[in-house]
Amino acid sequence: MTVMRHFGLAISATLAAAALAGCGSSTPAAPSPAAAPSSSAEASASTAPASQGAVHTVKLEVLGKGKNMQPIAYVAGSSGSVTDAALPWSKTEKVEMTAAEQRVGRLVSIVAGSVRADNGMLEAAKCRITVDGEKVADGEGMCKYTIKDQAAG
Repeated sequence: MTVMRHFGLAISATLAAAALAGCGSSTPAAPSPAAAPSSSAEASASTAPASQGAVHTVKLEVLGKGKNMQPIAYVAGSSGSVTDAALPWSKTEKVEMTAAEQRVGRLVSIVAGSVRADNGMLEAAKCRITVDGEKVADGEGMCKYTIKDQAAG
């Protein structure tokens, strides 16, 4: 029962994080008249195109052997779930970050579900997250990491 409760809480947390990650906007708000630039040089600088978003390669993994006994839920470049996954399981996605996400970060996560242990009992599956080839998170049950570009400020 506690595994199911933890799984339910982890799914809720992951879905809440996905909803919050979608709250950002890549379209800047229009400046108010009071904030209008005072010179043409400032005007041209403020209307320059935004820099390209940073793109990261994110690999989500659930480790082990056999079959996952509960769904795997993930949030990265997209979000979703996988049932009856053969282990080891992985998904690699390109994650393009907006300027705002580069400053404050973007959460990527995986809820690994559970696997049947050698004693027949269910236990949390092991998971790992790799960003641009570097392992950034590993654990049991749930792995999460906030991608943040250091150069963005």
